[in-house]
Amino acid sequence: MRKKILLLIICVLFSVGSFDAAEKPFEALTEEEALVTSFRSTGADVLESTISCWTKLNNRFMDIEQIEAEMNRIVCRIEPDKVTVVKNDESGRGLNKIVVSCFKGNRAYSIAIESIKQEMIGETYAVIDVSIDKSYQELTAERQNIIDAMQRPEGSMNFSSCIVGTYKGRLDEEDTDKKSRTALQSINARKVEGMENEELKSISAFSSSVGRHVMSDDARVNVQLAMRYSSYDDRTYIWIGTPLIPMGY
Repeated sequence: MRKKILLLIICVLFSVGSFDAAEKPFEALTEEEALVTSFRSTGADVLESTISCWTKLNNRFMDIEQIEAEMNRIVCRIEPDKVTVVKNDESGRGLNKIVVSCFKGNRAYSIAIESIKQEMIGETYAVIDVSIDKSYQELTAERQNIIDAMQRPEGSMNFSSCIVGTYKGRLDEEDTDKKSRTALQSINARKVEGMENEELKSISAFSSSVGRHVMSDDARVNVQLAMRYSSYDDRTYIWIGTPLIPMGY
């Protein structure tokens, strides 16, 4: 009798544990946390990481002096290495634009403010692109730096991020499939669509753990992965981006 009771208790405990494990949701991740988690799972050497943001500043046409004042405020908040700041401006009928390029440590910034006027309607937008050399550790902090520099509500800003890595030599088809599958599984992402040929493997996927998404036809996408071999330097490149890879590959 005691043996039966003990066995029953063990079975109940096992069942509860199994149920909890099955019901436990996958950990929610920020976009940058998802990228880092996915990239680490691939075992690739990091080449660079990028984060980009665009936002609408206002609904009016700004003159070049107003744009310059706003640009100076943004650049001052970023606090770049002053000797690296390069500014270009463009002014014409219905378009005023300033672009600043600068560096801060291992980070390269491109900041653009563009104001356009069509008929009597004006709009002004700002775009910040950041490239981090041979590292991805700063991605999450850099997102906050951009928010602080723009001084806009985060919900009004559109972000995209990417990590680029490499492997020595050409990976065979089995290795390519395994690494891409591992990258998606690590963030609970499922494949939505893809393209593959002798030179390129590209996958668009969706993870319910990663936050916002874009629509591709009628499907939600918030993770994109690509792999390509380069005979130029005998390396296989891997890109992982969210919600899409914001660069050519």
